[in-house]
Amino acid sequence: MSHRAHHFRCLLAVWLMVAPGLPLRAAPRDGSEAIGPGRSESPLLDDAAFRRVEQAIDRGLQHLARLQQPDGSFHANQAAAQPGITGLCTMCFLARGHAPGIGPYGDLLNNAIAYIVNCQHDTGILSVEVSTEERSLPSATYNHTIGGLTLAEVYGMTSKQQEVQLNTTLARAVEYSLQMQFRAQQSADDAGGWGYMPPHDEHLSDLSVVSWQIMFLRAAKNSGFLVPQSAIEDALAYVDRHYDSETGGFFYHPGTHFRRATPSMTAVGILMLSLGGQHDSAKIQQAADWLARHPWRMDLTPGDDNVGEYTAYYSMQAAIQLGDPYWSRISAPILDGVLQNQRPDGSWTPGQYGEQVGSAYTTSMYILTLAAPLQLLPIYQR
Repeated sequence: MSHRAHHFRCLLAVWLMVAPGLPLRAAPRDGSEAIGPGRSESPLLDDAAFRRVEQAIDRGLQHLARLQQPDGSFHANQAAAQPGITGLCTMCFLARGHAPGIGPYGDLLNNAIAYIVNCQHDTGILSVEVSTEERSLPSATYNHTIGGLTLAEVYGMTSKQQEVQLNTTLARAVEYSLQMQFRAQQSADDAGGWGYMPPHDEHLSDLSVVSWQIMFLRAAKNSGFLVPQSAIEDALAYVDRHYDSETGGFFYHPGTHFRRATPSMTAVGILMLSLGGQHDSAKIQQAADWLARHPWRMDLTPGDDNVGEYTAYYSMQAAIQLGDPYWSRISAPILDGVLQNQRPDGSWTPGQYGEQVGSAYTTSMYILTLAAPLQLLPIYQR
């Protein structure tokens, strides 16, 4: 890692040490630097809204803290969901400004980081369980990318001893992801993408898996790890091919019953292309229009794609990248629904995938949704 990159991470760590409890504001850019087709020249939220968001996050963090297990993990209904669930929970604390080894959650974060590191296999994959030729585990791919993203985001904030461990772990994890990326000679449709290991029957890769890989590799690169630009460009080209010119949205996979624009995949497409620097592209503009016309809603019995924690999470991150006027149109129903439906214990009723893996997943996804305007996690900053 370069001295400059390390210095940046250390400065960020100092900021995170003092951040909790401060009247946080997302610093708007001026017109010449604004990102996305919209322009955010005013704070994303007013004072009252920020206070509500911060209080909801704090209650959610208290709930998550009660779910941490003796081994440092956070409770999941299925062992196969680790360390992905632990990674999501860990990023919630980071997103509120808490740092490893410091403050009320310092030990909690140290233990969670150690757990994720200990999940790495000899191949470099970060997962408690791995796929075999006899048994495909889709969760293994998500565990690897979410666990890796978490470690990349916290890199430079830990003790010297833990940083040495993270250096080795992240380097191996990055190499594993690079080895698993599909090339054009393997499949033209899947080139630049990633899938489950081993691939499931219907297709090799999909936009959901690819999005987490992009975030992991971008975060690792931002932290000073060697990630070839060609790997990022190939992945962004994969995202680009999942744009539906007829509707203006993005779809999951070219397969017949997957080739339809959905709110979650459209939000994913906007976020990924924005992270790739394509802020002013026509595709992002059209996708923003499409997403604004398909607002998220809180529905405790999800029946389609524009409800639930996964869609809320990506839609809020997309809205942050877009800025106004899209920010207000996309974020308002999400903020209202999430804030109004938080339970007294700080959690949210599981929806979509939460019923399968447990409360920690749903609560962490909604916390990360609410924390987007705080702009503390580097990977999501505008």
